Amino acid sequence: MAERDKFAFEARKVWMQSLLEDRWKVQRIMEEQGRIMAKMEAATNALRRDRAKAQLVMEAQAEQLKTWAARSAQLQTQRDALKKELRELKAPRIRRSTAERISREAARMRRRIQRFWRSAPESPALAPPLPSPPPPEDRYSAWIAKHEPDKIALEEQRQKASQFSWRPKISLLIPVHNTPRNFLDKLFASLAAQTYDNWEACIVDSGSGRPETAKILKQWGEKDRRLRIERLSANLGVSENSNRALAMATGELLACVDHDDLLAPFALFEIARAIIESPQADIFYSDEDRCTIEGKRHSPFFKPEWNPELLLSSMYLGHLTAYRRELVERVGGFRKEFELSQDYDFALRATERAKAIRHVPHVLYHWREHPASGSGGGKPEARKTNLAALSAALERRGLPAEIIEYPTANRARLKISDWPKVSIVIPTDSAERAQLCIEQLPRMTSYRDCEIVIVTNSALAKVLEVAAPNEPFFRFVHYDKPFNFSEKCNLGAVAAAGVRLIFFNDDVESGQCDWIENLIEPLENPEVGAVAPKLLYATGKIQHAGLVTGVRGLVGTVCHQWPGDSTDYINFAQSMRTVSALSAACLAMRREDFFRVGEFDAVNTPVAHSDLDLCFKIREAGMRCVYTPFVSMKHRGHASIGVVVEADQISPRNKSSVFLLKRWAGYTCHDPYFPANMRDWLYVDSPTPIEMWGRNAPATTVSKADVLFVSHDLSWSGAPLILFQIAKWCKEAGFFVTAMSPKDGPLREKFREAGIPLVVDPLVVTGHPSFTAFAQEFDCVIASTIFGAPVIRAAGSADIPHLWWIHEGRVAEHYLSKDSALREALAMADLIVTPDTRSSQVYQPFSDRPVRVLSYGIPDPSAKVQPAPRSETKPIEFLLLGTIENRKGQQLLLEALRKLSDDVLQKTRFRIVGRAHDPAITEEIKRAGQKSSYLSYEDGVSPDAALALIRDTDVMLCASWDETGPLILMEALALGKPILSSNVGAVAEYLSPEAEGLFFSPGDADALARGIVRMALEPELRDRLSRNARRSYEKYFSFENFAENFVNLLMEAISSRKERRATDKARAA
Repeated sequence: MAERDKFAFEARKVWMQSLLEDRWKVQRIMEEQGRIMAKMEAATNALRRDRAKAQLVMEAQAEQLKTWAARSAQLQTQRDALKKELRELKAPRIRRSTAERISREAARMRRRIQRFWRSAPESPALAPPLPSPPPPEDRYSAWIAKHEPDKIALEEQRQKASQFSWRPKISLLIPVHNTPRNFLDKLFASLAAQTYDNWEACIVDSGSGRPETAKILKQWGEKDRRLRIERLSANLGVSENSNRALAMATGELLACVDHDDLLAPFALFEIARAIIESPQADIFYSDEDRCTIEGKRHSPFFKPEWNPELLLSSMYLGHLTAYRRELVERVGGFRKEFELSQDYDFALRATERAKAIRHVPHVLYHWREHPASGSGGGKPEARKTNLAALSAALERRGLPAEIIEYPTANRARLKISDWPKVSIVIPTDSAERAQLCIEQLPRMTSYRDCEIVIVTNSALAKVLEVAAPNEPFFRFVHYDKPFNFSEKCNLGAVAAAGVRLIFFNDDVESGQCDWIENLIEPLENPEVGAVAPKLLYATGKIQHAGLVTGVRGLVGTVCHQWPGDSTDYINFAQSMRTVSALSAACLAMRREDFFRVGEFDAVNTPVAHSDLDLCFKIREAGMRCVYTPFVSMKHRGHASIGVVVEADQISPRNKSSVFLLKRWAGYTCHDPYFPANMRDWLYVDSPTPIEMWGRNAPATTVSKADVLFVSHDLSWSGAPLILFQIAKWCKEAGFFVTAMSPKDGPLREKFREAGIPLVVDPLVVTGHPSFTAFAQEFDCVIASTIFGAPVIRAAGSADIPHLWWIHEGRVAEHYLSKDSALREALAMADLIVTPDTRSSQVYQPFSDRPVRVLSYGIPDPSAKVQPAPRSETKPIEFLLLGTIENRKGQQLLLEALRKLSDDVLQKTRFRIVGRAHDPAITEEIKRAGQKSSYLSYEDGVSPDAALALIRDTDVMLCASWDETGPLILMEALALGKPILSSNVGAVAEYLSPEAEGLFFSPGDADALARGIVRMALEPELRDRLSRNARRSYEKYFSFENFAENFVNLLMEAISSRKERRATDKARAA
């Protein structure tokens, strides 16, 4: 009786605790509603600010309506008068007979009915179906057009190949037997078309009975001496025929080619380039596809990087695979006992001895489909030797295994004589799910030596201890802190007695009684560090078949929503594979490895991404993460990755994604087992292309703040370049910095060299929710240029501190007059910063907060370029450097040159350098240069080349109509160059005319011409301006002062948003 009362009392305690938790949830909801109301109030204020403008527009529209109404009435009067005049001109009407009138009305009725049915909306059943996605063939054709080189690119490859510092010979081993003429013709034509020409084809004709085979071999052999042909009297089998070809080979690299297949024209170029770039690698393998007899390409097989477990499942290396000669000699030739699987046996032996294996991510091989080929299923006897080759490999490696034949894959099930003790660790706070685990788990497994460790709060643990049916089978660990999945798992592992640990969600179920045996069996291989099963939704669709990184949101799932028994993509979901990471919903490890790599990270990944961090530690320790399809579990609780936790149980600032980028950017941004081609072809959860770059850090340190910089592109233009420079400075000053851009460009390499994680995502500036979800973990978002408006709107709507760094000056007035979304973004921006006072005045009317002015600063370029000696007899050189467009004023310079005397022109030279943005202006400059000896034009150059041009010039020109800098003038000042510029931008704002520079009004060609004359004829002016230039740079535009002021604004943006949050919270309370 006392026991029952005690149980009832404990149950009431749990019930009361639940009520209190519900009350806290209600409070949290009310606070959230308060924040939402505050945001709505801010939005309403923004609308009120536009009310006066809207009223003016409405009044103007009302006046227009009045005018239109009067004009319409006038036109109607004129129309009525015209109708009357026409009626008077018509002949008298002839009255029709009754029969004619009835016939006419019947025809009218028929037409009306037809019009009615034509205009009636179609019912859903009769409506045309929605357009279906393009067939795979059409999709692949589009992929080919986008990714493979065209004729021009192929010709460029030929030029590059001829200039390789090392040109290794590639020997192609081609056994031939009764091959049809059209197959051989097309194969040899594909060899002849190679853009890399240092190859040989070692062809062995194994006693072909077809006369046409010998004839075509002779014809091609006479045409191209690189085709070396040996004829055998009898067919010795594929293995021995290949060995004969191997004996003929003289190349440094050896590759097998089937006699009925094709090579891409760039195949050997990519193989040669790979061996040059990876001198440590011994094996090189490419992607491939299939082609019909007619030559139609389809079914691409984009492959992962080196994947040991996948090779045990099938011969995924396939074609085109090339081996170094030294490795082939160590391994030996092809073995006849594995006939028809001799390439699989060779690959298994070779990969055991290779120092490194390189995947070449290009489709280099076209596997022809016809009834007798392996691609068409024409070699069923190869299955036996395939399994035999796998058995021999496991035996060589000292891993006793049972080789099992599955319909489209192999399985090497390791034999275990002494099954270890297993501890199943379940972190939970759900009474219902915990009770189900207690009832069902013992029945879900036939494994003899296991225990279940449940980590939960004390109240629930006491209830469960009473309810547990078999006390020794269960172990309970009390945990009464706020929910922390990682810490709970760590405590459970400490308490566990097993030498194998299985971390197990409380909502995972299995119908397999041998699921534990199948899950822990791969751990007998010491190179495997963790194993996870196939997880299915209740619908039977795949939730997890391994995790993939380098996707939008940083992490996703492989084969997501595929049918659980899918054999798509070379049986991918049913093949054991090495993967980048595994879900901790069900994950097995060796106990000693778990503690050796450092357990789950309870500080940086308390809930989200805890499994990724653990798996990355495993990979860093030199072990592999393995997905096994031989265990299928139902994951009933939710459809997201890992563990879903209610919002009131976790910290309000989840920064686990930021932590992944801080510590594991290399693993997070690139997935070797799901590289770009595979991802773009197979990943369906967010198919819009995305690219990421980063590198792992040895350890994380506490940063001053986590900052996300968003650039409108990654070109060499001023705004992206100055953003990179300040981002790099912030990183070196102790901030954690990540950069994003909707477009790729040459500046990408600078970010990579600086160790700054970079994401190129076209959805960044579209208002897509994926950007908001990513940005929320950062302390501040910095958007660059006026095109960052969508970023600012997203950040403001999500309550993310932000700074809008706008580089455009008067040119923005055009956008502001037409784009209400841009005006709205300005109104809601936390902090707007512009480089000069004039540009700040453009934006101030649209914001209630003061627009701040911070002039640019640039890193001192004098260390990069050495001063160049100048000849006094040389003409005075003027340099105008910038993108060719109307705003930059190149046409103004041409007009000014026409005003100069011949005497001045003889003493001067003018260089216009810039990327051709406006073709018409570019052509005008080129024509002017062709007509004169004093003017030249060059296309855009890199920043380092631009600095060299500035160093070598005598006078730096700027003829822009609108600028906020410009940076090139600051670089010229730093290098001690006199400047002649229109008086726009920060340089003109800060420098004193005559003492520190010469200035003229924008568009004034006469003033520009006078300035040129003075610079050309007054050497003392040039000398004075040159002496003062460096001092002006140090005084106004040094990078150190600029960076410190920028960081002050950055911290102000963060703190001001925090203050507003506190105020909003107080108002809500």
